Amino acid sequence: MKHTISSSRRLIYMLLLLVIVASVTLSIFMERTAHNIRHNETPLLNRTIPQMRYLGDFESALLRYQLALDKRFTDSITPDRFQFLESMGRSELEATLEQLRPSLGDGPELGALRAAYQRIIRLTPEFEREVGVNPAAARAVLIRMNEEVKQLRLRVDGLQQGVEDAIYDNGSMANRAIGWITGLVHVFDVLALVTCLFMLYHVRARVRVEDELSHQARHDPLTGLAHRRSFEARLASLPALPHVVVLGTIDRFSRIIGGFGHAFGDRVMIGLAARIRGAAERHGGEVFRLDGANFAILFRTDCSDLAFAEALSVLRDEVRNPYDCEGHEIYTTLSLGAVNYPQHGANPDVLLRNADAALQAARKAGGDRLEIYSQQLNAEAGERLDMEALLRHAVERDELELHYQPQQSLGDGSLIGFEALVRWRRHGKLISPAEFIPLAEESGLIVSIGNWVLEEAVRQISVWQAETGQPVAVAVNISPRQFAAPGFLAHLEDLLATTHVDPACLELEITESVMMEGAESAIALLHRLRALGLKLAIDDFGTGYSSLAYLSRFPIHKLKIDQSFVRNMHAVSEQSAIVQATISLGHALGMTVIAEGVESEVQRAMLSGWRCDEMQGYYYSRPLPAASALNFLEGSLQLQAA
Repeated sequence: MKHTISSSRRLIYMLLLLVIVASVTLSIFMERTAHNIRHNETPLLNRTIPQMRYLGDFESALLRYQLALDKRFTDSITPDRFQFLESMGRSELEATLEQLRPSLGDGPELGALRAAYQRIIRLTPEFEREVGVNPAAARAVLIRMNEEVKQLRLRVDGLQQGVEDAIYDNGSMANRAIGWITGLVHVFDVLALVTCLFMLYHVRARVRVEDELSHQARHDPLTGLAHRRSFEARLASLPALPHVVVLGTIDRFSRIIGGFGHAFGDRVMIGLAARIRGAAERHGGEVFRLDGANFAILFRTDCSDLAFAEALSVLRDEVRNPYDCEGHEIYTTLSLGAVNYPQHGANPDVLLRNADAALQAARKAGGDRLEIYSQQLNAEAGERLDMEALLRHAVERDELELHYQPQQSLGDGSLIGFEALVRWRRHGKLISPAEFIPLAEESGLIVSIGNWVLEEAVRQISVWQAETGQPVAVAVNISPRQFAAPGFLAHLEDLLATTHVDPACLELEITESVMMEGAESAIALLHRLRALGLKLAIDDFGTGYSSLAYLSRFPIHKLKIDQSFVRNMHAVSEQSAIVQATISLGHALGMTVIAEGVESEVQRAMLSGWRCDEMQGYYYSRPLPAASALNFLEGSLQLQAA
């Protein structure tokens, strides 16, 4: 587009330059032509035209002189009258001859006229002598005079014709010059018209480009929807009437990009944006794309209005419909957070902040739902921000500690090891892991916290081995984010090399979600961890992403049955079936199976009857601080010795 505009500008400048050059050339040519016309016409005005008039006067005088002769011959006038007329005619002829002198000069033309005139005048006395005496002789003289007059008139007519030819020639030259000027004016007019038309086209194109740039400045280039700044400006310009601001996000859209790439994601986004726009506009909504997979919708209604509920229901159903793109069937859902004006905020900033709090609550609840803002949401969001800020300093302030939950063999009832569980003690009070672990995962703090847990667990293994003289196994949970961190393996290798702890005493518990992205690289890392001598376990088996194909390739020692299946397995037959199947699967794959969350003898007996290998839970022991765990360990060793 820039290249096109630049070329158009150059062409306009060339046309304007051409018009200027043509204008200057035309002016010079017109000036020269006018000068030539003036140069040629000045003699015409000063000499030729007066000459023609004087020739006419001379011829008139000659005719009157001839008439006087005729009248004298026919006795129409008296001799006295004739003498008077003859004298006047001669004087008039003399006068006109003198008037012709400036234009004819003393050249042959004037000499010929004068000679003819003198011949006529010389015949007059002879004519006067014979007119009354000898009419025949007078008649002959008169004939000769008339012949002279006739010849003189022919000469005068010739001179007049010459004057007329000169006038005609000058006029033809002037006409040709004027014709050239007229042609040049026409060419100049056409050139100016073409330039004006092209400039009009360029101005129109410039206006069109400016309109397009203005549209792009206010709209998202991918979907064509108005963008965030337009949305904020729209909110600021709304009249003080009730309206609803809805923020929405397409759930897990990053998985589509991760699976098929950004270009494919863009094409899906275009289609979904068109769906959202169509569904919202059918119910009077205005749609804006904020960024990524986030949208904003403005409704001129109230959250409690049935029409609003219907509009959002239609919108969510529209997004739920499978989207076919390049042969792939894509399923998506929409999380929504809504606020009322002015109930939930009197200005755009407050409305957007509260709508975002409602949206985050919808996402936290699993997505594919609508949350209406309430004051509690902001309070929770503020608490989470405060907790995140405090959690960032928990390690450096030595506020984290490990508790150890004993694990028991169901075969002989002996202690087989501990699971290390992180706790956060703030101002003397323990904060539930259910509160801060998800926050650590979301914020990325889980990596630094996980590294601290590993270091503390290995240190504790070393301490217990020194105090008891026996190797002690400790299981540590590894989050998917920590597992995928670039320095995870190097950190473990350095830790084991520094502490000289037997790697077989450290068990890493991972979840199957590490397979969600980069399964092959995850399997390779597991093999390297096992090569170090570490024990590996699958934690929370069956609660998330499960793939038996990948599970068969995992270099895993142990399967851990999640407590959600153990808790009600004695009352819910489906859960007992899942537990039995997991035990059988683990054994078939050559793995040890451990159940967590065992809280009763009934549960323990059922697991023992199904040949589960190990268990942990409140029935055996609650998680213990390090000192209490040491006492538990020593007591168990004493029982084994006895």
